[in-house]
Amino acid sequence: MSSIVNKELFEQHYKSLCHFAWKLCGDLTEAEDLVQDAFIAYFNHEDHVSTNESAVKNFLYTSVRYAFLNSKRREKVVEKYWLTTPFSEYSQESLELNIIHSEVIAEVHKIMQSMPPGCQIVFKMGYFEGLSNQEIAKELNLSINTIKTQKQRALKTIMKKLNPEFLPVLLLWYSMIR
Repeated sequence: MSSIVNKELFEQHYKSLCHFAWKLCGDLTEAEDLVQDAFIAYFNHEDHVSTNESAVKNFLYTSVRYAFLNSKRREKVVEKYWLTTPFSEYSQESLELNIIHSEVIAEVHKIMQSMPPGCQIVFKMGYFEGLSNQEIAKELNLSINTIKTQKQRALKTIMKKLNPEFLPVLLLWYSMIR
C-alpha cells in the first residue's frame, strides 16, 4: 500500500480506535500507545490482510483488543513479581552507604588473599560467618588461644593494608558484629 493510502487509513480510524482503546483501559496515553501498536502490526502484516475495508477495520480493532489484553497480562506478571519479591525504597544516603560497605568488604577480601590460609579461615569464620571463638575452635579442632591469635593477626593485616578512607566504615562494621 502506498504511504498516502496508509495516511488516509490512519486518519480514518485513529480516533475511533483511540476511543475503543480508552474504553478498555481508561487511560488516554495507554490508549494511544495501543492504537499505534495496532497500526504498526497492520503495516507489518498488511500483505496477509485482505484489502477489504471491513477486514482492515476488524484487524485493527482486534489488534487493539489483543494489545490491551497482553498489557494486562504483563501487568499481572509484574504485580505478582513485586508481591513475591521483597522491595523497599532506599534513600540516596542508604544507597551510598551500601555502595561504601560493598567497597570496604571487597577491599577486605583482597587483603585476606595475602593472609596465611589458617588466618584466612579463622577471620572468615569469625567475622563473615559470625561464629564465636569457641565455635571456631571446636570446628577447626584448635585451641581458643590459637583462634584469638589468628584473629588478631588478621585484624593487624587488615588495618595495615586497608585504604585509610575505609577505616571508619570497617570500625563501624566491626563494632556491629561484636
